[in-house]
Parts: sequence; structure tokens; C-alpha cells
Amino acid sequence: MRSTLLSIDRLSRLAESVAVLLIFGYCTLMLAEVVARSQARSLSYSWEYSQYAMAAIFALASGPAIRTGVHVRITLLGEYLPSRMSRWLDIVATLASLVIVSLIVWAMWIKVGKSFDRNILATTVTRTPLWIPQTLVLWGFAQLWLDCFARLVRRSTELPYEWKSADAEPEDV
Repeated sequence: MRSTLLSIDRLSRLAESVAVLLIFGYCTLMLAEVVARSQARSLSYSWEYSQYAMAAIFALASGPAIRTGVHVRITLLGEYLPSRMSRWLDIVATLASLVIVSLIVWAMWIKVGKSFDRNILATTVTRTPLWIPQTLVLWGFAQLWLDCFARLVRRSTELPYEWKSADAEPEDV
């Protein structure tokens, strides 16, 4: 099981790295648009690709946020419960998360499949095949599911369940 958890951690780190690269690409694209507009021009694709990047960044960074413990959570109740009860509450919440994220992954899988099968293109000048950016979003939500699963396993077996640092290696956990 440790090798599976280590693999999930490494995939999560990869998703995190891709999200960071997309952030840099997004910033570069927006800066290029600002410069172009100062020259009374515009990059016809900048808003389209920035939207794709933002959706992918959101999805790809969700799993790593769970892994490092920075995801938005409500810990008010857990802070006042005994540690054993708080742990079980976290396990139940993680199980609920797995069910919800499973539905999201399933819906994205269907969406990507339909976009690919029907060769659906963006209605913009670029005519981008929509399955390409949708696949990044699907990967992000699948990674979120994997990170929730890893958290569930770790909480159930009392292994360390959150990385103390985003820069930590899986072996440091």
C-alpha cells in the first residue's frame, strides 16, 4: 500500500507542477495581451486560452491542496472534539468527498468523451478541440479523487496524512 500512496503523491506533485506552469503561462499570456492592447491590437486567443488555463489550474491544484492541508476546510467542530473522534469525523468527511468527486470525475469523463467523439471545437477563431483543455480538468479532478483516497487510507491507518511542506518529498512524510 505504501508504494501506491507514494505513486499517488508523485502524481499529485506532477499535477501541482503542471498547475504552476499553467499559472506562468496564464500570466505571460495576460501580459502579452496588455502589451498588444497598448499597441492598439489584441491577441484573439488570449481570453480563450486564459479561461482554459484557469479551469485547469483550479482542477490540477485541488488534489495537491488536499495533500498539503491547505484546502478550504471547516475545522471548528474537529478542534473541540477528542482526537479520536476528530479523526473519525475526518474519515467520514473524506468518504463523502470521495463520493462527490467520483460524480465530478464521471461527469467530466463523459464530457471529454463526447467532445472527442463529436470533434467539438471552440466557437472562436482558434477552433480549439475542446477535449484538450477538458482533459486537463479531468486529470485534475481525478487527481483530487486520488489524493482524497490517499488521505482516507492514511487517516484510517494512522499514517501521516498531510505533507508539512509543499516542497517535502513523499519519503519525508
